[in-house]
Amino acid sequence: MIDWIACMLELHHAPLSSGEVICVEADGTVAWSTPRKMLVRGSHDSTIHVRSIGGDGKGNATHLYLDGNPSKWLQGHNLVGSDDVLSLVFDAFNRLCSLVGLKPTDFERQKVRNGDYRVTRIDYNRMFELPSRADVRSWLRAGEFKCKSRHGRPVANRGTLTFGKGSSHWSVVCYCKADEINAGGSHRLPEELHQHTEIYDWLDNKLRVELRLRSKKLKALGFEMAKTLTPAALWALYRQFIGELDMSEQIELNSDEVMNLPNWLRGTYMLWKQGHDLRDSLSKATYYRHRAELLTLGIDINIRCDRRDDSNVVPMIRVIEAVPAKIPSFFFEKGLVHHSTRRVG
Repeated sequence: MIDWIACMLELHHAPLSSGEVICVEADGTVAWSTPRKMLVRGSHDSTIHVRSIGGDGKGNATHLYLDGNPSKWLQGHNLVGSDDVLSLVFDAFNRLCSLVGLKPTDFERQKVRNGDYRVTRIDYNRMFELPSRADVRSWLRAGEFKCKSRHGRPVANRGTLTFGKGSSHWSVVCYCKADEINAGGSHRLPEELHQHTEIYDWLDNKLRVELRLRSKKLKALGFEMAKTLTPAALWALYRQFIGELDMSEQIELNSDEVMNLPNWLRGTYMLWKQGHDLRDSLSKATYYRHRAELLTLGIDINIRCDRRDDSNVVPMIRVIEAVPAKIPSFFFEKGLVHHSTRRVG
């Protein structure tokens, strides 16, 4: 589902009265000023930010900047939802205009409907089902030490793993959705949804993996315009980035398997098992040759073996090969999702 989007929608209008942020120089002159974002409330008290940007030289703005979670703003939750960018943004745009008193022309509405606008950020996620919530937590703990991406090791914070934290290009975030909503705060489900106990039952064993693409990466990939971000394109991008996470399953070889290793490979395995970083002791060619051999046995020496995890070895799953959890039928039957949400997983 689409969990966040930031985009610039063409709309000629009198600037929204949301105040300004002003930078004043030491001599009292104004260096620059920019309109503040306006917070607009939607379903179940969820909010989305909008701001007037651009200018026509006559005091009018030329675009409306939308920044927020359209799924949650329209549905009241972001547990599951649509992967249809154009439908979500078009409905959010129409509702926003109604709430703040803006009147787009038919031409402007059509441009939004067609996806003729620039996207500067999009978050897309899927849920994956593990045997239990304990397994989700164990996967996240193991991932802190055993997973890598092009950004390097993930940053762990209260059970959430973030690959590429702070990156202006892209990042991947993994967390237990059941723990998130039970923690309260802004992620807590609205009171109206508490009666649906099946929601909590379904969420209990779900791992959420979220890809966040920002302006620089979208532009580099050729997906800067909303009309290019079709459901199929989003799924392909998701598989590409999640698939690049180094999440090889790490297993312990038994004594017979270790003894059957060639002498030149056995020493490498034993050093890796003791927690050594082998890039410091092997030549580049040897390192990659040994890595390729050990990968066939489920061992990736590129992911350092952390001895603190020995007492509770948790097999790593390859998320990209797992089947995303399907959206339960009750979300559709009770009208809890946006109309563009697909029934497939």
